[in-house]
Amino acid sequence: MTLAATGATWGIPGPTFLLYYIAALVVITVGAIVHRRRLFAGPRDAQLDQLGPPQVAYLAGGPRLAVYSALGGLRATGAVGAGPDRTLVQAGPLASGATPLETAIYNAAGKRVRARYVHADQWVRTALTQLGDGLEAAGLATSAARRRTARLWALAALALLVLGIARVASGIANDKPVGFLLPLLFVAGVVALLLARVPRQTRAVAGGLAALRAKNHYLSPRQSPSYSTYGAGSVALGVALFGTASLYSLDPQFAAEAEIQRMAAYSGWSASGGSSSSWSSGSSCGSASSCSSGSSSGSSCGGGGGGCGG
Repeated sequence: MTLAATGATWGIPGPTFLLYYIAALVVITVGAIVHRRRLFAGPRDAQLDQLGPPQVAYLAGGPRLAVYSALGGLRATGAVGAGPDRTLVQAGPLASGATPLETAIYNAAGKRVRARYVHADQWVRTALTQLGDGLEAAGLATSAARRRTARLWALAALALLVLGIARVASGIANDKPVGFLLPLLFVAGVVALLLARVPRQTRAVAGGLAALRAKNHYLSPRQSPSYSTYGAGSVALGVALFGTASLYSLDPQFAAEAEIQRMAAYSGWSASGGSSSSWSSGSSCGSASSCSSGSSSGSSCGGGGGGCGG
């Protein structure tokens, strides 16, 4: 008797389809974990102590946090302020030794750009691009090409999800039970979502950021640091490591008037960004146990007439 003669959906019995589906889900998950670990490994000897605050901020929270870190340093030196219309203004001279990003933001303040949109200024975008390129060349930040490559696994998981949905629809139309396939669709959806999140930092950065936070714990807003004592560089570093809460701690009126978005720096690679980092998101989805948990369900359906997978 042929498979088609049994009336099985698509000519594939339910238990057989479930086994194939679980196998494909495990292959995608494990393959993504292994590939992403290699893709985002980074240099083992990564040293972050020599990086400036905007660079640290870029690694910890992306381009927007880098802008806020530079803005914090500019505010600490009195170079910028907030106007009554919530725009940035030049409140004083630019300090010597300013970074390209700080210079770009200072020039944007001269054009009275709103703080929430300063990252879109042409010169600020150029400075951010140069900043990111330098970190990518050093193996600390992930390139756009690598992030796109990593997201291919998410597309594979999404394709598997679509296949499963089609199988459920066909199984229902064919009057076949599909109960055991539904949890697997949920797992496939979760895997696709998690794999779609890719980190901007390499895994080598994780320990470096954790060490920097531990070393500079006194800059945390929870410690109520005296920024006037530590200097403008410490303000910028505080924002880079602990988020814009440091700006609100330094000058709450300026932060509010400039509409500084409250955001926290990524806490590390517990990805990602998991913890809040994207790396953790990519890897946590892929424990073989979590994604293959449906295998027992698949096997248990074998005695139910062969229709639990549609």
